[in-house]
Amino acid sequence: MTRVDLHLHSRASTDTASWFLRRAVLPESLTDPNAAYEKAKRRGMDFVTLSDHNTLEGALAIAHHPDVFVSVEATTRFPEDGVPLHVLVWDLTERDWDEIDRLRPNVYEMVSHLESRGLVFALAHPLQRLGAELTVDHIERCLLIFRRWEGRNGARVWEGNEAACRIAASASRDYLEKLAEKHGIAPRGSGPPALVGGSDDHGLLDAGATWTETPGAESVAELLGHLTDGRCRPEGAHGSTLTLAHSVTSLVAKTYADRGAPGVPLPLRGLFGDLISHPVAPLPAGNAPAPAPADAAGLVRRLQSDTGLIRAFRAASLKPEGAERSHLRLHLAASWAHEALTSLAAERAGAGGRPTELPGALGALAGAALLAIPYVAAAAYHADEGRFAAATAESFFGPEPGDREPRVAMLTDTFDQVNGAAGTIRRFAAHVAETGAPDVVVTCGAAAGSRPGVVDVRPLARFGIPGYPDPDWRLGVPSMIEMVELLERRRINVIHAATPGPMGLAGLILAKAMGLDFVATYHTELAKYAMELTGDRLAAELVRGAVGLFYRQAVMVFSPSRSADEALLALGVPADRIRRFTRGVDVAQFAPSFRSARWRRRIGGDMHVLYVGRISHEKGVAALARAFRSMAPSRPGLRLVLVGDGPARRDVARILEGTPHTLTGVLSGPALARAYASADIFCLPSATETFGQAVLESAASGLPAVVLASGGASELVSDGVTGIVVGGSEPAALERALGALADDAALRLSMGTAARAHALAWPSWPQALDALLGAYRELPGPGRDTTWPAAAWEPVG
Repeated sequence: MTRVDLHLHSRASTDTASWFLRRAVLPESLTDPNAAYEKAKRRGMDFVTLSDHNTLEGALAIAHHPDVFVSVEATTRFPEDGVPLHVLVWDLTERDWDEIDRLRPNVYEMVSHLESRGLVFALAHPLQRLGAELTVDHIERCLLIFRRWEGRNGARVWEGNEAACRIAASASRDYLEKLAEKHGIAPRGSGPPALVGGSDDHGLLDAGATWTETPGAESVAELLGHLTDGRCRPEGAHGSTLTLAHSVTSLVAKTYADRGAPGVPLPLRGLFGDLISHPVAPLPAGNAPAPAPADAAGLVRRLQSDTGLIRAFRAASLKPEGAERSHLRLHLAASWAHEALTSLAAERAGAGGRPTELPGALGALAGAALLAIPYVAAAAYHADEGRFAAATAESFFGPEPGDREPRVAMLTDTFDQVNGAAGTIRRFAAHVAETGAPDVVVTCGAAAGSRPGVVDVRPLARFGIPGYPDPDWRLGVPSMIEMVELLERRRINVIHAATPGPMGLAGLILAKAMGLDFVATYHTELAKYAMELTGDRLAAELVRGAVGLFYRQAVMVFSPSRSADEALLALGVPADRIRRFTRGVDVAQFAPSFRSARWRRRIGGDMHVLYVGRISHEKGVAALARAFRSMAPSRPGLRLVLVGDGPARRDVARILEGTPHTLTGVLSGPALARAYASADIFCLPSATETFGQAVLESAASGLPAVVLASGGASELVSDGVTGIVVGGSEPAALERALGALADDAALRLSMGTAARAHALAWPSWPQALDALLGAYRELPGPGRDTTWPAAAWEPVG
């Protein structure tokens, strides 16, 4: 078999029609023609050609090689409306080009001339929009006038290439006759166009990564004969966000290298040139290689001490010559620099709040952002291409049979912490893993490991929650580069922000950039938390404004309760975007049968009042402690059991000093089930709950509950039937409700029995999570990743 990359560019390509490059204000290529020739040969191409935009200059520079033929990528137009097309023309002379150039404004005239001259040509990237709207009518006319299509273009996404192949394969003789009658154009072929492939490389990274394969050819003439007769097929790689981002990054880096790369530290200049396959020009006399010596030296030391990166880079460098090696090395370098600059910005911002560190922090942050921009922009461009390809295919063939499944990434800042939001997210991860759904939970720096249904991305930096005195709970800032790669690799089309922290914000940015559906869950009354923790109304209002802005960006917001609905409406979220996502309860995991006399003896006391949750001030635990301290002396045998941990543990222990109480720490699994079932009364004194998962678990365990009227927990308790709803949050009100239950065994029993019945009627976790998965299917644009048949094309002839 013979291989040739039929679509390859050099620095002669200056007449760009690239949407992306025009907006990035970049040259189209800086590749030396001889370097392109050598790269293609090293990567296994039997013949080499350069197809620069509207010029033969690059190909003529290497035409002295016997295995080279001269080609061009000509921009032509439909005369009816001026919509442009690119046409690859192979093995032509300068005289041929002069006549083609004259005829380029009219695609029909140009194609007629090419056929009369016996030149071999193909429509390049058939579904790429070149600055004007490409319609089904245009594509139908292309089926009539081109006998060869580029079925695989190494710079175009899989969806676009495969949709083009599928459309080409549909061009039967009967269909072409119908199109000829519709458009008044005689078909130039009698069946589907032959398909070819090329890398469309502009930066040497992907030269020879996509190619055309034909039967063995000893000469250019024999190769062109195979192309003419359709004995050819496209092979190799499709484009991706990573390849496009690296192409743009490489163009920027090469432009910078041509100017001497003044900001690159001297020890890294050789590596920099090697990474981009481009020499670094000498600096003008008197110019220092690094304008910020201290930071540069620090980055060099950081690099030299990163043994993991060094091992990974050496392993990548040992891979065979090819696009995979080039991209892996560049990706390692860009990711490392992005992480190092983000860490540097975090270090400087946290340097005691010194104003002198602020410019350096902002500069490092700007550098990190600049490294991420090509990835985010490339993801946006390719996502748009993919949607256009899917819509075009649907115009030709109608909707695909069956549901187009949404593929969800649920992004969270909390996973292993002990709170209701984290528990729900862990349940979601387990459920999608068990059911085989394509969805995934993405967290940042959790101890999630490699458990099914979860991806844990490495944090670039970590910081504590302002105003929250818990050093063990720190938020991770994800790498936008890693996030883009993850979303593309998993073909995600819905981003679900489970929390509005750094992960949720990253999800919002990427969803907006990539045109993905963005949904969110309202788990926490953050403005109320801010008020409880800081006592500062201005801080609370600032949090409220930021949270409202975040949730208003979502096309759907999942709310667990009527109380949360009201909070979302107050934040300005339209009512028609709010959907109920109730939590489930496992009545087998939590049940009265787990009551343990041994547990009760070990804890002590005759009657247990139980609290389960974080030991923190916003949960109202201090009010519960004061209420218990007041009521305990008159009720011998009464003991308060607090399950959980948190920043208010010492304060609560101080309030309870001298009273019968137990702080168990965090419990889970059977130990937590025993703690519930072995108690007598459950109390959740929080006024900031959006749901109150612990209330459901206590009900399943057969306990009456005391809750506050404010917040979502009150909706889980039928006042006077399954528990008592307290109108105020002051200790005296809690004391009266707890005392009423402590003093009446029959009331406790009847309410506990009713609570268990209520839990038995509540949805299970699988039911609740299946309802959430069903809600995703109501979104306006999920499931755009239609899967085409594996053999969408066949060679002709």
